[in-house]
Amino acid sequence: MTPKKLTTRPGDRGQAKKRAGIAGTYLEVARLVESEEGATVNVCVGLAVLAGIAAGDAICLSALGERYSGTDHRSAADLLGRVDSDLGKHLRKLVSFKPASHYGERLLGSVDRGAALRAAEALVEAASRRTS
Repeated sequence: MTPKKLTTRPGDRGQAKKRAGIAGTYLEVARLVESEEGATVNVCVGLAVLAGIAAGDAICLSALGERYSGTDHRSAADLLGRVDSDLGKHLRKLVSFKPASHYGERLLGSVDRGAALRAAEALVEAASRRTS
């Protein structure tokens, strides 16, 4: 079966490194608030989501010379899954937290925070390895 056509934007190794750096910074800031409770959990998870998206961009730019450029981040996970299926699963997990973390659909808990941080860490580490 032919994979579905995704909206992408071309990019180079320099852009991949920049996106990896941004991903690392989002994760670093998320770690600063990871012990806080209440609404701050949503902020932490939201930052982890942004870290994962930026890391996915970096990985795709490095491997494919393009990154996803549409509005459906599940499709970004699909593109990343073409590079590495496990990393695509991590991004898919993070994207599932986006509505609650970014748009306040519900307050997230410590289990969600832990899962988001683990997924973001895996993606950021992979982006760093692939762009250094």
